[in-house]
Amino acid sequence: MWLEVVVISLGAIAVGMFFQRDNPFQVGSEFHWIWLAPVLIALRYGVVPGVVSSLILIAAWKLILLLGGQQENFPEQFFLGGLILTMICGEFSAAWSSRLRRAEETNRYLDERLARITSRHLLLRLSHDRMEQEILTKPVTLRDALNGVRQLTAEQTKDRMPASGRLLQMLTQYCQLESAAIFIPGKDGCYERTSQIGSPPDLSAEDPLLQHAIENRSLAHLQLKGLGDNELPSPFLVVVPILNSEQESLGVLAIDRMPFLAVNEENLQMLSVMLGYYANCVSEAEGVRIIRDTFPSAPMDFAAELHKLLMLQRGYGINSHIVALPFGNDDAGRQAIAQITRIRRGLDISWLLPVGDRTLLINLMPLATEASVEGYLIRIETILMEYMGDGYDQWRLAPQRISFAEADPVVSLQRIIAERHD
Repeated sequence: MWLEVVVISLGAIAVGMFFQRDNPFQVGSEFHWIWLAPVLIALRYGVVPGVVSSLILIAAWKLILLLGGQQENFPEQFFLGGLILTMICGEFSAAWSSRLRRAEETNRYLDERLARITSRHLLLRLSHDRMEQEILTKPVTLRDALNGVRQLTAEQTKDRMPASGRLLQMLTQYCQLESAAIFIPGKDGCYERTSQIGSPPDLSAEDPLLQHAIENRSLAHLQLKGLGDNELPSPFLVVVPILNSEQESLGVLAIDRMPFLAVNEENLQMLSVMLGYYANCVSEAEGVRIIRDTFPSAPMDFAAELHKLLMLQRGYGINSHIVALPFGNDDAGRQAIAQITRIRRGLDISWLLPVGDRTLLINLMPLATEASVEGYLIRIETILMEYMGDGYDQWRLAPQRISFAEADPVVSLQRIIAERHD
């Protein structure tokens, strides 16, 4: 950046000397073309580089006079006006750069959230397809197994691949693996295994299945075209990169033996989705642990999203909200909660927290503005009046909202929960 500032500024001076040697700065001309250099630099890089470019022009003007032995009054209005114009352009650039970064981070968060929701929906569909035929032979459901893995990843945050042994056991049960291992990149480009079942061979960085999986960031198996028809290209049947929703690779699963009938599209799809779920759990583990240190009973999803949204607020000023609503621990209260849960936004995540003789419905509203919160509360009152016959007064609802723009929204949530306990 700084090299560009110097080169562009000196280049503008050189162009001025080429066209008008006796007045390269165009002082007194109808349009001061030389100020395009600082203005463009300020628009591209901000105020400070633009001011530096302006100072280079001032220093060059002084140097040209000194070398030429000339005596001229310093054109204060010329340089002051150009400097002010440059600073205005720099502030404009900074403001729009900040807006652009916020928009990019918002879109990145939404893309990541959509990828996770899509992955979980696919996992849910695949698990439902198998539920009926496996319910008698596998008393532990896939959901229970996944929750167990997520709990372990949150507890073992210091490991590079936490709970990888438990993950392999689950994959063996649901995807019929016979011999496989999980590998992570090690030193000198080698791959180190973290856990295994059976006796799989070592994974070479030159393995064609591995290279195809890493390059395409997707599952690779021997039936793929272009992997060699005349000789066995790899000792493994399937290689699956372990990718989270941001497409960051944590490692790979290499399978060298599984039943022939298990190598089908549905089973391989289940394998990829389960590994993606695991990768997301590992990526979110540290944030979940931080939040659950403060709120031990918070659901995993709630804790993970709360931590991400706090980081977005602190890093980019992207605001979100929490709305807390107390209800009675009776049938009417449970019906009200059920109705309210139905009208929440697709991005929202709820946490039902029993506090004393009441239940606190804590709704996390990602990227919500004040207007979004107002609309949500109006919809709640409308739905309660429609289904229950009364609004806030009879239900004694006292909605409390927390903006992430506050100094410490976590402390505010702690205070609300503590007040309900008292």
